[in-house]
Amino acid sequence: IMSQLKVNSIIPVSGVPTGGGGGIIQVKQAVKTDGFSINNTSSNTDVTGLSVTITPTSASSKILIDLHMSAFSVESTSYYGARFQLVRDSTDIAKGAADGDRTRCTGGIDGGGGANYTDVVSAKFLDSPNTTSATTYKVQIGNSQSKNTFVNRPTNTTSNATYGQCHISTLTVMEVSA
Repeated sequence: IMSQLKVNSIIPVSGVPTGGGGGIIQVKQAVKTDGFSINNTSSNTDVTGLSVTITPTSASSKILIDLHMSAFSVESTSYYGARFQLVRDSTDIAKGAADGDRTRCTGGIDGGGGANYTDVVSAKFLDSPNTTSATTYKVQIGNSQSKNTFVNRPTNTTSNATYGQCHISTLTVMEVSA
């Protein structure tokens, strides 16, 4: 069979695009290893270090956003928790439908009810920015109960605590061909 192949032959592989859309054109990633917190604020706040700027090669391209973030909210007796939001430049994207006066957001961050368990929150979203200009994707956090919310912070900050951990968060954006 090998002798029958031409030098420039393309052998399609099942599940892999051989033309058209769906190919990854470029990948950019922000890696955050240090801590971040908001204290007693209900407004959405940019998480320093979790933003990526990408310049799409085509206006018809889509941008696949993949968030992995270690976070928790300090709550004394309740489980209200906090929230996170994916943002393109200054526009909130990937948020739930309107429902009364409830806050629309991408997802929640556990409040723990005093236990302060660290969660891994994640989101994947395929955005259509319709531009070839530099576009910045970022993550914001907020807490409607005006409590403290942390990113990459161990639940126990005592030195040498065997159950204290140092975490990592990443924001990856990929340009996908149309």
